[in-house]
Amino acid sequence: MSLVLHRLRTGLIYSQAFADYLAEKHEREHVDHMGEVLHLDYLRCSQGDLAGQSWWQLAWMNGWQAPTEHRHTIGQVEVCILRQALRGLKNRLLHFDGQRVVVKQ
Repeated sequence: MSLVLHRLRTGLIYSQAFADYLAEKHEREHVDHMGEVLHLDYLRCSQGDLAGQSWWQLAWMNGWQAPTEHRHTIGQVEVCILRQALRGLKNRLLHFDGQRVVVKQ
């Protein structure tokens, strides 16, 4: 099975499996989150005891607080990704492996 990849103009790379994961999450939860958009956050530690470790989070955000310039479409789903997270995700791959989301270099 081949891995189908996509790239946002910001440099973020995502797999079709990740886009499908987002679409399923959006379909399941959007009724309870009217007026909100999905917000993807990512943090990678570059110094100290936690250097090299990273964390990602996907949550719902009030649509009024999600700046238009930080809204991106992954598959068919609009997602807010703020500048700091985009910098950390640039040239990295977001992928859903069937059980969890992974961020790969």
